Amino acid sequence: MIDGSIFYQGFMSALQNKISHRGTFVNTISDMLVIDKDAAYRRLRGEVNFSFSEMCIIAKHFGISLDQISTIDTIYKKPSQININRYHNPTEIDFKMFQSYVDLLKTISDEPDSFVMESGNTLPYALYYDYDYLTQYAFFKWNLSSSYAKVLPYHEINVPDRLRRIQKEGLQYIRKFKSSLFVWDCVIFQHLITNIKYYTTVKLINTEGVYNIKNDLLLFVDNLEMLTIKGKYEETGNEVSIFISDTHFDTNYALIKSKNLSISIFKIFLLNSAISFDVEVFNETYAWIQSLQKTSTLISVCGEKIRTEFFEKQREIINTI
Repeated sequence: MIDGSIFYQGFMSALQNKISHRGTFVNTISDMLVIDKDAAYRRLRGEVNFSFSEMCIIAKHFGISLDQISTIDTIYKKPSQININRYHNPTEIDFKMFQSYVDLLKTISDEPDSFVMESGNTLPYALYYDYDYLTQYAFFKWNLSSSYAKVLPYHEINVPDRLRRIQKEGLQYIRKFKSSLFVWDCVIFQHLITNIKYYTTVKLINTEGVYNIKNDLLLFVDNLEMLTIKGKYEETGNEVSIFISDTHFDTNYALIKSKNLSISIFKIFLLNSAISFDVEVFNETYAWIQSLQKTSTLISVCGEKIRTEFFEKQREIINTI
């Protein structure tokens, strides 16, 4: 028999995928269950659990299969989903998927014990989406390989305004999580600069593009250094810990934790992700990030000498382009 907490988690993850507009969704839940809006909000935030009868009513309305959730054999199957979105000429479905992720973050970000963890060899979205030219570069890289797009030079890459608004809205909620922890490969900037130099050599990034990316990177490093000195997001005051590893990483792992959701995210195809809501997958990913953390040096708040040397080295690397 499936564990009750996993069943409930599966229901909540399926329900979150149905959210497209927060206010309308709350009104629908309120009317459907004949409860006030505050009670609906408390259920969606995880402060109060939906009863089984309420779950049945909601599942019927939104087409959620309780049978499928309840018959998952968690010993042998680890349910996950791969999100492949179009970043070149995104469709309305893509925009809804982007927005649904942001709505999920909004639902859980204010919980008192919520946290985000990520380890990897590429810069995390939670930090570089603030920078237009770095975001454009990420889209450019995706565009080079995706079957949904054709090869375009950097200066022809267009990031839709609507998508930028969604991304920046997501950043607001990511920074509302009570704590964030990042563990980075020690050559994370070197890899980035090596790639930029290559694309410059083959004329996919022109002189103006290099100038814009370089300035964004230098600004990014300046702001990142201030973030590590303070150890918290300026907007929310929530804790941020950044570690630099002495070892190299094969990929990016990320975790998002709230009261009722344990989300594991594995970056694939640069901007896409494989996502799991399985608790055991979450625990294993957590163990991996912790093991990487043990071979890393904390540069947030403490480690002033190491921190200063790290950022000076990154500036030197960036100035080689």
